[in-house]
Amino acid sequence: MKSFLTEQQIKVLRLRAKGLKQSEIAEILGTSRANVSILERRAMEKIEKAKNTLLLWEQINSKISVEIRSGEDIFTVPEKLFKKADELGIKVPYSTAEIIAFLVEHAPVHDRLAKRNFTLFLDSKDRLRISECILEDIEDLKS
Repeated sequence: MKSFLTEQQIKVLRLRAKGLKQSEIAEILGTSRANVSILERRAMEKIEKAKNTLLLWEQINSKISVEIRSGEDIFTVPEKLFKKADELGIKVPYSTAEIIAFLVEHAPVHDRLAKRNFTLFLDSKDRLRISECILEDIEDLKS
């Protein structure tokens, strides 16, 4: 199976998943604990990049997305989403309350206000998703 992870990184992650300490893994693999730590850290960095890449792909292929700017009141977001959905002829399978609850739980929000820019989007499986990568910013970089 193709993976971004090396065989050693996979071994370390499997052993960590079984509850072993880095020192125990080092003994099993015949290496130092510091090396196991580096392997694990680099593996986790690769996994995080892969997750971010998949989220970006889902955002690119989303049915609808709305950009939320830092300082924006999240109580205005459902109306923005519904308006854009109406323009595109897309049905949003969530109520205003469900969207706000989702934002409170998953978005960078404090006291109803967005702490940072982010994008709310409806993916191809009708799931609400949050991405802190705004596609407009990527388009601006190309110009």
